[in-house]
Amino acid sequence: MCQAGILREQDSLQAAHYRVYDAAPDAAPDAAPPRQNAFVSFAKAVVLAAALSGAMLQFSLWLPFRIPGAASAALKTYVPAWYQYDATMTRFDNTPWTYGTDYLLTAVMAVLAVACLRARAPNGCPRRNRASLRLRAYSAALLACYGLSTLAGGWAHQRFTTLASLNTPEFRAFWCVCVGNVAFASAYMGLIGREVQRVFGAPGAVPLGPWWFWPAYGSYMAAACCLGYISFKRPACDIFIAGTSQFPSTVYCVAALGRRWRPAPRAAPRAEGSPVDMVRRPYRVLFYLGFVGNCPCCRCTRCSCSTPA
Repeated sequence: MCQAGILREQDSLQAAHYRVYDAAPDAAPDAAPPRQNAFVSFAKAVVLAAALSGAMLQFSLWLPFRIPGAASAALKTYVPAWYQYDATMTRFDNTPWTYGTDYLLTAVMAVLAVACLRARAPNGCPRRNRASLRLRAYSAALLACYGLSTLAGGWAHQRFTTLASLNTPEFRAFWCVCVGNVAFASAYMGLIGREVQRVFGAPGAVPLGPWWFWPAYGSYMAAACCLGYISFKRPACDIFIAGTSQFPSTVYCVAALGRRWRPAPRAAPRAEGSPVDMVRRPYRVLFYLGFVGNCPCCRCTRCSCSTPA
């Protein structure tokens, strides 16, 4: 009887949270600070987005030359190409292992994206399903970005096997899809972090900011890719520069849920309890590991890319 009473109390708390969530989709569950002047807030966001985008592009291009043990190799590897390749410096892997794993990753990303969209609350609660829709949509879009990237990359590795073919507009188009989607993925990563903060985050853990902030950042990085700013004689290097640009959105996602590692104290008023209790610890751990675990992987692959042939 006591256990049933506790479950009913938790369900009533969650239902109250979702009523607030449904009534004000863009409002945080916790009390919001006083609104600033709309124009001032917009101007601040524009300046921050521009500064962050420009700084991260420069940082991504600078980092390969500062990795211990790989800096000398980077000088021979990260040679700007602007999508113009030559026989002296260009290396492009066309082995079945490369494009085969790309196609495998495309299939995995597609399955996971569909699973995100089809995910439902265990008890089929309509409120919970509506509340999780944005987060599921952003997650599926992120996976779709990676799926398109690996599909285009696999096709490029399989079909463009000569130096002449690498200097065609067709290769540039496919490679822009491949690298550009990785660069733009920061947009969906940031939106995921924003949604996590809005629903589950601790008050003031990270700022929400306008919804367009992360799409603007991702669009800047994707445009830099298409214009050739992150094009190198070894095209595989491009993808790691694009991956480095995901650093701010990765930190944002981890910080959004990181401040909610422990549930709200039981002594706090139940009416203001945090819905973090609905995010079980194993899922929170996977959330952290999934983002943070990419950092050493990116470094290892960057070092392998920087090894001269």
